[in-house]
Amino acid sequence: MAAKELNERAATRVARNIVSDIRERSLRPGTKLEPEHVMVDKQGAARGTVREALRFLEFQGALRIKAGPGGGPIVNVPGLDHLTSALSLQLQFANATFRSVLDARKSIYPILAAESARNATHQDIAALHESLNSLRATFGDPKSSVQEARRFYELVASGSKNLVLAFLVSALHRMSEHSNVEYDADHWKAHLRQSEKMLQAIEQGDAETAQAISTQTHDAAIRYWQKNFPDTLNQPISWVTAETEPTN
Repeated sequence: MAAKELNERAATRVARNIVSDIRERSLRPGTKLEPEHVMVDKQGAARGTVREALRFLEFQGALRIKAGPGGGPIVNVPGLDHLTSALSLQLQFANATFRSVLDARKSIYPILAAESARNATHQDIAALHESLNSLRATFGDPKSSVQEARRFYELVASGSKNLVLAFLVSALHRMSEHSNVEYDADHWKAHLRQSEKMLQAIEQGDAETAQAISTQTHDAAIRYWQKNFPDTLNQPISWVTAETEPTN
């Protein structure tokens, strides 16, 4: 047991060294790292330790391992799926419910909407207009509407330039998609109107209005769940992995 724990600690050290090297050398995604035998010499670690470190980084999304001739570790960027997976697993063990996720979104999104009104660039605004046009086009297709609504929210979050909260709330949004909640046409009409108002406020730099509209939108969503899906609202969160398909 002691030998195994020692190897795990050594593998963690090697993994940290690899990540530090990627950062210091400013290596871009897709860059091929040195082969395993070179890492063994460079890190002064056993081959099994290096392999364990590489497997750990692959699991975290920081690397991908290409098999076959000319293969090896390649720099990757951890996606939002990794944060969603880790956070949802933690929430599952804490017996957190969908209500707690919606409440967290309501606490965070209005702040991001206000910050987006202050910080969004012309490119951010253009992307939001494109997303809103796509949302209009998906009306009547619930699955596509959910996906485009999420994209709109993620663009608002991105426009805030608050990276930490943007990542967090996007992960929360993906968790709430893994429910059996389906929105009716009236809800989508109201949601579209609110999104149009929010974009207008962001474009005008009106942080107070953008924040108020976001709060109203999330209040409406919670009321909809309370009225139509009260049992789901109190249902515990389940672990969401990259392979987990949204149910709505």
